[in-house]
Amino acid sequence: KRGPKPKFNDVACPNEDCEYYGLTGKGNVVGNGTYQIKGKRIRKYLCRKCGRVFCDRTNTFFYDLRKDESIILLALKMSIKGMSIEAIADVLEVQPVTVRSWLSRAAIQCEKVHQEKMKNLDIPKVEMDELWTVVKKK
Repeated sequence: KRGPKPKFNDVACPNEDCEYYGLTGKGNVVGNGTYQIKGKRIRKYLCRKCGRVFCDRTNTFFYDLRKDESIILLALKMSIKGMSIEAIADVLEVQPVTVRSWLSRAAIQCEKVHQEKMKNLDIPKVEMDELWTVVKKK
């Protein structure tokens, strides 16, 4: 259809070099189509300020993965419960290297979240389980 593209005021540009990086409601982000992965529709966006094209999954764990999100989350839950990589791959009918890749990506994403959220904390007391860990190591 011709005409102006709809603006998405709740979506921010993920380009760190953009003037509107991380800011919502500026009117710079417009829709740029959709694509499907396993029946799920993923929306693409365009930042009018810097020209960056991105999607709903940009800067998330699921970016550039073709498998359904529920299967990947199930694999992570199985790993947390102690199943081996080979067992997870067998149950989900994927290759073990794929499961290893998902676990590696999850670890990297967790580290990013940890570094972002665990800043400038004023913690006056040490929890006993952390103290026990220190004592046990010594």
